[in-house]
Amino acid sequence: MNDDLLPPLPAPRPAPTPARRLRTRALWAGLLLVPATVLVVVLALATESGTGCVTNGTCGEVPGWSYLVTLAVAVTAWVHALNTPDAPRTPATGRTAALWTLLGAEATFLALVAGYFSG
Repeated sequence: MNDDLLPPLPAPRPAPTPARRLRTRALWAGLLLVPATVLVVVLALATESGTGCVTNGTCGEVPGWSYLVTLAVAVTAWVHALNTPDAPRTPATGRTAALWTLLGAEATFLALVAGYFSG
């Protein structure tokens, strides 16, 4: 058997850069907002105050603009975290700040949703 007929082995994949890891984390954080919102609603409806909110109309008073503001901040931070170019050999501080802003805005949004059902 001739070894020249075998295809060459693929080159090893390079290790992901910190900027790429941040981008991947931001992508998953943004995509998991919808399932997290559904989970918060289901958990809130499983409580006595949550079912009372639906059946008796005793829901909390959360202004609608607060939902929109937190979602706008989350979307802006998500786009910034995903589209910031990689600078050579420098830490991605802008992307890191955008990721933490995204996580904070999502946590605030989920807290507002849970607060609405808690009455």
